[in-house]
Amino acid sequence: MEPMQAFTSYELAGTAIFALILVFIAYRIIRSMPKMAGNIAAFRRRTLVWTQVALVLTVLQLNFKAGDWRFAIILGLIVLFTGSIWWAARSYDLRRPAEPEPDTSAPKSE
Repeated sequence: MEPMQAFTSYELAGTAIFALILVFIAYRIIRSMPKMAGNIAAFRRRTLVWTQVALVLTVLQLNFKAGDWRFAIILGLIVLFTGSIWWAARSYDLRRPAEPEPDTSAPKSE
């Protein structure tokens, strides 16, 4: 009988494939950030919320399923995925020049 925390080769392969899929998706999202129109603050907030949710789920998983790391590893990969996108969006937003404010002091022509 196999211990609960031992990984089979199928589980390792599945985890590696899942990680590669997340890396590919994160790369595509991060590379497309300069093409996003407007303010990406809402995008940053959403990714931060999902990072926090995934982190809480990971910690709960580690607390309630002590000794079984399989699901916690998947949740950890999701934390890294959402966190990397949030970090990239934050960095991009800080490097991007601020959009000019509309001039409201000029009289409107009618």
